[in-house]
Amino acid sequence: MTELLIAEFDTARDLARAARAALDAGHPAQDALTPNPVEDLTLYLTPVPGRAPIGWVMVIAGLCGAIIGYGMQWYSAVIDYPINSGGRPLNSWPAFLIVPYETTILSAAITGVLGWLWMCGLPKLNHPLFDAPVTLRATQDRYLLVFQNARGLPAWIDQHLKPIALHRCP
Repeated sequence: MTELLIAEFDTARDLARAARAALDAGHPAQDALTPNPVEDLTLYLTPVPGRAPIGWVMVIAGLCGAIIGYGMQWYSAVIDYPINSGGRPLNSWPAFLIVPYETTILSAAITGVLGWLWMCGLPKLNHPLFDAPVTLRATQDRYLLVFQNARGLPAWIDQHLKPIALHRCP
């Protein structure tokens, strides 16, 4: 993960003004930490990335589970242990529908939960942002904007946004 810069402000108005200026200059803040909600602040932060493809991952896992469930029953009834019961065909697909249905749901659910955890970056026990002591005041009386560090960005923030303080977080 890259180094984070935390710009500290006294009031919500200063925070919103700085977030708007950063967005207009092409350096949108990654996040904001505030003790109370700030109206329209999310409009000035880095846009959220597009939707995760978890639905398609679950569909593919479900199809694979159904194919494996059906294939397992077909192999055991037709190849491994064929039983001629009253002249019926060995591949009696209506009798084979329950297991593929169950394996579809099971594989899609397990893949969905594991994929959701992986795509969310969980389990992440600690974020480096919370190692900075200034974040403790964000729940009380400080307003913080979080930026990803880039070349020349600290000087630009000091010059244009005029925060109370600029903190670095490894």
